[in-house]
Amino acid sequence: MQKNLLDNVSAKLQELGSGGYARVYRNGDGMFPSSAHALVAAILEAAGVEFKTNVSVLPGSPLKADFAVGNRLIFVGRGPGAKERRKLEAQGKSCMVLTEATWRSDAFDSGMRISSAAMPDARRQTIFLDDPAFNFDYAHILPRTEKCSVMHGHTSSALVELIGSPGDGMVVDFNDAKPVIKDAIASLDHKLFISSRYVVKRERDRVGIAFETVHGPFRMSVPTKTTVLMEGEATVENLAQELLRRIVPKMPPNVEAVGVYVYEGLNKGTHLLAQVHSREAEQRRTR
Repeated sequence: MQKNLLDNVSAKLQELGSGGYARVYRNGDGMFPSSAHALVAAILEAAGVEFKTNVSVLPGSPLKADFAVGNRLIFVGRGPGAKERRKLEAQGKSCMVLTEATWRSDAFDSGMRISSAAMPDARRQTIFLDDPAFNFDYAHILPRTEKCSVMHGHTSSALVELIGSPGDGMVVDFNDAKPVIKDAIASLDHKLFISSRYVVKRERDRVGIAFETVHGPFRMSVPTKTTVLMEGEATVENLAQELLRRIVPKMPPNVEAVGVYVYEGLNKGTHLLAQVHSREAEQRRTR
């Protein structure tokens, strides 16, 4: 018997060594297949909410809710299909799906997405706004590049796309969206873009900047009101992020994502898309 036990243990150890094992996460006395599952359990327990795990929700269906709180079902990583969803809705049950995105909109984005499983089939549409009023001029310096380490300017333009669920046939009324975009672009027009890492002095209405370029040292005092300080270098990609930061918080609730195309002169530029759920992170960035 002892030899059989040792043989079984040895085989299991070999299996572990070859990578043939499943990772398990513990929360209290519970064991969960992912850190997201363990996190949900920890939150529910901390809130004093009674819940069940791994609950069968439909007769004859292999579908199981990872967590059930009364008639509220929580699915982690995947949710019910359309037919199952309709059956659950008919039973008065509401669903929540928690997923982890493989991409991040910015450094403040945790990647966790929470959505209602009752809405995956809701229609999504995209509108775009392209207007001569979206043209703007700016100056910038990129100290580490040969040509762009000399202060220079660009005449640029922007195209903005809004993605969301239509209300009364419209994602957003063009007449409502256009002033928001115009104001955001106007706040960037005829400004000097420079990384905040080069700030060496701050006064009430001026900023002192200094840095080394490939051509030698650069020092200048510039008016605060005509300068946009950026977290990173003053690239067109970061400029697009700055424009998004000024547009996203002013979008209505049904807008789920905002995209901007920013052209640096002719025939070149960048495209950046951000989900509106990240607006809280963008607001924290400004404080």
